[in-house]
Amino acid sequence: MPDNTFIVNPDGLQSASVPLVALAERLGGAFKEAAARIAADGSKAWGNDKPGQRFAAGYVPVAEDIIKAGSGIHEVLGTSAENLRSMAKVFSNANENAMQVTGRLNGQIGGTQTRGGSGGGRGGRA
Repeated sequence: MPDNTFIVNPDGLQSASVPLVALAERLGGAFKEAAARIAADGSKAWGNDKPGQRFAAGYVPVAEDIIKAGSGIHEVLGTSAENLRSMAKVFSNANENAMQVTGRLNGQIGGTQTRGGSGGGRGGRA
């Protein structure tokens, strides 16, 4: 097979999107829950003394960054799943269109569909 050839399995692309959607939903729920827990911690369990303030200074910004990153991952996975479904549809449509064009061309140039021929090279003899 030439190096510039590739094969696409539209059903495989479609199937691959399903676990991405599930993972995106699970991660989205986990990060929303974590954000709610962090926001609900009004008493700040680490306290307001000097050690608590030091802990908060390191913890809060990192926790907020993790929540932001998690939201981004959720969106990326969801978008990736959507893109896989779109790619599957595009390749399926392109294949269908190519088959229709090839069928019409075969009919116009006297392919095996309209003149019988030898079976299109299937090993038969005329």
